Amino acid sequence: MTKTAGVVALSAVAALALVAALAASPGAKLRLLPDEAARGRPDAPVTIVEFTDYQCPFCKRFEAETWPQLKRNYVDTGKVRFIVRDLPLEFHDAALPAAEAAHCAGEQGKFWPMHDALIAKGSDLSAGGLQAQAARLSLDLPRFQACVAQHRYAKEVLRNAALANSLGLQGTPAFIIGRVRDGELSGVSGMGAQPYENFAQQIEEELAAAKAGR
Repeated sequence: MTKTAGVVALSAVAALALVAALAASPGAKLRLLPDEAARGRPDAPVTIVEFTDYQCPFCKRFEAETWPQLKRNYVDTGKVRFIVRDLPLEFHDAALPAAEAAHCAGEQGKFWPMHDALIAKGSDLSAGGLQAQAARLSLDLPRFQACVAQHRYAKEVLRNAALANSLGLQGTPAFIIGRVRDGELSGVSGMGAQPYENFAQQIEEELAAAKAGR
């Protein structure tokens, strides 16, 4: 496994080895919030939290190559609940404003459409690009602009980043995969734009453990 500027990139060999490493890694625990944006059933047996950076090329790779299969096979079938939290890296100057814009869109019920647009390859994360995307989503533009100008969600975004760092997750994308009990996610953590097969194996292990009552 190699690190480049704080972002984890996986070689083919490292990717195959990562499943075993995840299974042996120390447990990660994360308190979930009742009102945070999530995809999938709230009572899904497995939960995944992704810490993402909208300017990160590896996050964009995960979104383009791995997420569609995860969504189709696990989220849409009710087996996985998927949550996104923010981890804007310091050397990505557009990442924090983009994260704030996603939350501002969330005020108008458009968090996920904005998230999907901003994480897509080739997305325009400039101030003008964020405004243009808000217009394409038919947001109330004065309300959106006021939210962005006031940095209404900056503290929340930075809290997410600090939490990720406290868990040892300093590159993006980073993930915690596990099960929720009493509002707390307990599972294993990993980083990098991993292939779908890695996620599927870990999810299946968690599903089997849940079914067995472990």
